[in-house]
Amino acid sequence: MARFLRYTTFQPGELEGELKALALKNGVVADVPNAWDVRRHNPLHHRWHDCTILYPDGTSGTCHYTRQGPKWHIFRYQYGGDQLPYAYHMDELGRDATSIEALAQEKAAVAFEYAICEEQRLAKRIQPPQGRKGDPAKYQIPIKRLKLVAGKYALCAPLADKLLPAAFGLYDTLEQANTAWQERGNPTLVIAIACRWTRRWERLRFNINGSDLMHSKK
Repeated sequence: MARFLRYTTFQPGELEGELKALALKNGVVADVPNAWDVRRHNPLHHRWHDCTILYPDGTSGTCHYTRQGPKWHIFRYQYGGDQLPYAYHMDELGRDATSIEALAQEKAAVAFEYAICEEQRLAKRIQPPQGRKGDPAKYQIPIKRLKLVAGKYALCAPLADKLLPAAFGLYDTLEQANTAWQERGNPTLVIAIACRWTRRWERLRFNINGSDLMHSKK
């Protein structure tokens, strides 16, 4: 079997290390094996970028953008202490910060909408998410009724540590609940969702209707 010799005074891996160090110092992308960690830090190419965005409910958050390829872009959003579902862009995108931030703001609404859907999906779960569990001392909704109301929305009045549904009916979607809340014009009411695994009416974490959301967090 033929053997291939390295005609260089560098030891294996030494040349690649020198090229990477030079690239980081000069801000130039070095075409060397496993150079992703070099390219992603090049400020001229914006392989990653952090920016501030505004969510549909009026609150601000942050977006961490990573460029995985010419037509593969990922936007990761932080909302308070929560991480929203990822948003993707599978098309060409400029490498400049202006283009990235404009699309990050546009995708923020998409990620927020997914978060609303995810919140409703989790409310319908029989078993609690990993690491969490309901408190029997705070159970509120009879177990037989849970099958009918889990994941539905209602206008509720706060009472001590509970939310009591007002006699206005239930809503299948958050849009319907927001419309009903606006029509009532009662700032003491909040929109809540019936959670199956906590057996309670829970305050919303995500709502495009910012006024209601801010009131419910008080």
